[in-house]
Amino acid sequence: MNKKNIFKLFVSLGILTVLLTSIDLVSLGKVMLNADPVFLSIALVFVLSIRFVMAYRWQVVLHLYRIFPKFLNLLSIVFISNSVGQLLPGGIGVDVVRSYQLSKEEGVATEIAASVFLDRVIGLFSMLLIAFISSVVGATLNTVAPIYAFVSAGSLTGFLVLYSLRNKLTDLGYTQIKVQGRLKVIVVVLSRFIESLGAVRLPKVALFKLLLLSVSVQFIRIVIFFTIFLSLGVHAEFLLFMVFVPLLFIVMLMPVSIGGLGIREGALYLFFKQSGVSLETCTAAGLSFHFLQLISLLPGVLLYLLKK
Repeated sequence: MNKKNIFKLFVSLGILTVLLTSIDLVSLGKVMLNADPVFLSIALVFVLSIRFVMAYRWQVVLHLYRIFPKFLNLLSIVFISNSVGQLLPGGIGVDVVRSYQLSKEEGVATEIAASVFLDRVIGLFSMLLIAFISSVVGATLNTVAPIYAFVSAGSLTGFLVLYSLRNKLTDLGYTQIKVQGRLKVIVVVLSRFIESLGAVRLPKVALFKLLLLSVSVQFIRIVIFFTIFLSLGVHAEFLLFMVFVPLLFIVMLMPVSIGGLGIREGALYLFFKQSGVSLETCTAAGLSFHFLQLISLLPGVLLYLLKK
């Protein structure tokens, strides 16, 4: 394990330690033991079903790069990568596993990496879009604080500005920028992000299909957390989940923890404490989601064996 991953592990363990020392462990245990197994089972079904949508969305993106793998193969990779990603830094670990596994089989590493990145970009846009629309509605109805609408609007605007300037920014050529150290790494990553947006033309039909699939993924994620909270006896307004879950996954993309551990639980409490949800319940919800992700590794292994 390199120094960066050790740091991320310490971040996760540090945040979890702070959370666990701030809560009543007996209460946390009771909350988790009293979780409704029916609602948890429903949440698991949604966790499994979202993999099918994500695999199909990735297949649509790969077709744009003239790569045509079998759907069963992609489904296996998505199942495994999303589960293993819970043990890796942020959401980036998932992308690394996906790119590596398919590149071994298809032999076109550059195009596959670009497809994974574009898939991630489209997913990010759908998160920002849902968060913005939901937070505006929530602020109008006095369900959530207006700050969430401003944050979502600013993030979405920044994304759209980068997208509209992608060709001009790509022409600058990040290899010619004379910066060193960590700043150089940031410039390179940002430039590759911009390049990926302009690397392939998106026909309107394909773009509409990808956006529809991405919105479906975000909606299923929202339902997953709504169902998990129901299993813990929390009956919060669905609109709150429409606002907070997309923001939660954006926060979890930051590569500063292992599988979002600690970051996810802390963010859930930050979002839902105004609705009277306890720290113990938010921690239990985050850990339940983490466990459901790990459980879904088994179908991925079975699919991997079937395709052999």
